Amino acid sequence: MTDDPDLQARVEALEGRVAELEARLERAARVSRARRAKPSRPPGVRVRWAEAKSEDVLGKVGIGLFLIGVLFLLREAVERGWLTAAVRVGGAGAIGAALVVVGMRMRESRPVLGRLLTGGGIAALFGTLWTAAVLYPLLPPLVALAGMAGVAALALVLASRENDAALSVVGTLGALMTPLLLYREGGQMDLLMGYAAVVLVGAALVYWRQGWAALVGSASVGGWGVVLVAWVVGIWPEAVEAGRVDRWAFSLGALAVWATTGAVPVLRARMTDLSSDPVFAGWPALVRPTEAAVFVAPLALIGFLDAAWTWSDAVFAGVALGVGAVAVGASTGAFSGPLRLAAVALAAWAVTRILGPDDGRTAAAIVAIGCALVWSARRDRQRDVALVGHAIAMGAAAGLVLVLMVVPGVPFEELEPVTGHRLLDATLAAGLGALALGGIGFASGRETTARGFHLTAAHLVVVVWLRLALGGMENGTALVSAAWGVYGVVLVVVGLRLGDDLVRAIGLGTVLLTVAKVLLVDLAEVPALWRIVLFMGLGALLLLVSYLVPSLLKGRTREGPGGDGLAEPPLPPTPSVPEPTEAE
Repeated sequence: MTDDPDLQARVEALEGRVAELEARLERAARVSRARRAKPSRPPGVRVRWAEAKSEDVLGKVGIGLFLIGVLFLLREAVERGWLTAAVRVGGAGAIGAALVVVGMRMRESRPVLGRLLTGGGIAALFGTLWTAAVLYPLLPPLVALAGMAGVAALALVLASRENDAALSVVGTLGALMTPLLLYREGGQMDLLMGYAAVVLVGAALVYWRQGWAALVGSASVGGWGVVLVAWVVGIWPEAVEAGRVDRWAFSLGALAVWATTGAVPVLRARMTDLSSDPVFAGWPALVRPTEAAVFVAPLALIGFLDAAWTWSDAVFAGVALGVGAVAVGASTGAFSGPLRLAAVALAAWAVTRILGPDDGRTAAAIVAIGCALVWSARRDRQRDVALVGHAIAMGAAAGLVLVLMVVPGVPFEELEPVTGHRLLDATLAAGLGALALGGIGFASGRETTARGFHLTAAHLVVVVWLRLALGGMENGTALVSAAWGVYGVVLVVVGLRLGDDLVRAIGLGTVLLTVAKVLLVDLAEVPALWRIVLFMGLGALLLLVSYLVPSLLKGRTREGPGGDGLAEPPLPPTPSVPEPTEAE
């Protein structure tokens, strides 16, 4: 033991720090053991997650089997004549009402089973009313529809009070699907659409309060289903002669479905700060029930109104473009993607209606619309909408290339001259399509896939248009080859000058394709004088470009993969040598 006080103080400080570290390690070990330990079940909670799932599955199977058994019981009673029709229908209704009552009483003690019983009872009540109106002539259709509206209202009230989205879906779908079975002979369009509007208003009120996406999806499916059946049975000109009253009632019903499934979600998102349904938060944005309903609503509305009133092409195009403009104006916030897609679809539909589906200008216009969608989606960073725009542009570009290819005649046959308005229309279509595709391509990043697809599509449009414009002329085969060769060389020069490997590669591919065409096709079909001109002219042009490549690359360094390897890299800097010092 030393008598040095400083050394003694340092030893004591070190011992204190060691003790503190040991205490910290012990506390960390206790926390780690507590985290690894299995948590005990909280008092009062007697059903674990796995048991709850088992109850859910067994309950669904059980309620389904029970309802099927009720149907078999009714069938057996009909075949054996045990009970009168009124007693059979009343018994089924009593069973449905009993299921609803029992389910509501069990909502506190057994929520899963109670919810299943309530939904099964609602479904049974809808089936009872349908049976009473269709299978047996016990209730007039008006009374049956009124009863179904009451059952739907009951389901929506219970769903809102109990915060049960599934029950609201059962009530809405049951109320809207039942008229699909009842409405079979036309007439009473005002009654049918008034009933549907009442159900939809109730669904819209519940959605505004709760924000359930599944409720909007079910209202969209059921509502447009009612409108479709109403058109087929009561409006379709080939089937019946509907009056103006029926057509107006049909139109108001279609507007009610659009308002509930298309306008209400957008207004709710813009006017309230209520949260949306988190159930579908993990789904892709454009396939969620609410987004899909918002997208479908304006398209279905325009289509059904056109079918009811048989609009002219000009009226249809004006209405479609007007609704599309409104959709674009409202395309901000949560539903901007579906609204923009709806506007794009309406614009493409209007162009197709005016020009015809087989016109090259239609395909070019759709290409431009798709490219505009890509541009706007990129501006707002909506990747899923941009992908849809790419798909629209590429699909329309394929159609444009096909149309331009068959206008002068099919390949490997003699082409006919294209002149006059046909040439003008084809030129306008090719110019619009190539400019739109090229604009999006050059605006894309150098290493992106979108750039390659769009620039290649624009290139194909130009190549096919050159064939269309020159192929039908005298010595058209040679003229097409000469034009392709010059065009390919221009692309090579531009690609070299701008350092754009993709443009240069497209140009080289065009040159090689032209050379193959000259050797395999033109050698047999072109007169001798044109053969000489083609071979000597293309050869001299390629030699000239080859000679000019170093000057085209002057002032640029081409390092890394994809470069031409013709520009000399800069010399490395000469390292400086320090001056020797006196010590050295």
